[in-house]
Amino acid sequence: MGRFFPIFLVFLLLQFSIGYPDMESQMMMHPKTDYIHFTGQITCKHLQTPTIQALVLWEHNSISALFLPFQQLSLDQTMHPYRYDIKARAFGDGILSTDYEFYLDIIHNCSYFIESRQQKIWYQHFNTGENITFNMDIKLE
Repeated sequence: MGRFFPIFLVFLLLQFSIGYPDMESQMMMHPKTDYIHFTGQITCKHLQTPTIQALVLWEHNSISALFLPFQQLSLDQTMHPYRYDIKARAFGDGILSTDYEFYLDIIHNCSYFIESRQQKIWYQHFNTGENITFNMDIKLE
């Protein structure tokens, strides 16, 4: 019995230390999942063919910005105007708010001097507790 006790302890520790995958733990903490789908075209005020280096969807809480971890991004930069398609999941807006405040954080070179810059593009507010599909065209400056 004494020889197997350390093996038994290791077995027990492994059983309770293995956590859920991130998605499952989010679903357990927030039983309601809202599916977000944003589409649209992207044009530039100064250039016909800007380069978009990054495009990330965020949700702004009353306390801080919240990165939505489950994002699917499609950005077609082959023809101008560019097209984007973002699918994400959100799990509510927190304690103090019942609205989602989404924004895109875009890094691009659509400027007069063709230098990279960061720009936030805000969407309208959406109610939590419902799936969201929204089309919005973006003009970078």
